[in-house]
Amino acid sequence: MSQHITSTARATITACALAAGALLAGCAGGGGWSEPGGSMSNSQAAKASYAQNLEQRVMAALRADPRVGAQGLRVEGRSDGTVIISGSPANGTAGRDLALMIARNVGGVRNVVNSMVMN
Repeated sequence: MSQHITSTARATITACALAAGALLAGCAGGGGWSEPGGSMSNSQAAKASYAQNLEQRVMAALRADPRVGAQGLRVEGRSDGTVIISGSPANGTAGRDLALMIARNVGGVRNVVNSMVMN
């Protein structure tokens, strides 16, 4: 359990650091507006940071339960709270079903898309 808390805390700190860096970069760039061919806006950076944090928290939750068999899974987070789980769980359909349930219970997750395949 303490490993899960540590992973969650690490993911939160990483997301905050990324968001702060994006905000500071936007301030130096003249108001945060993206010019054609330029870098992403503060809003885009915040959304990307949120999605990455969501990915990390879901993956940490999946790895925390050995019944999932998460070694072969990938998680993609979206800024709207959607996570897409792909790959193949080591524990077959039981691992798939458990992975979906665990992902749905991670804070901030609004929708889970199952793109897993069974070998």
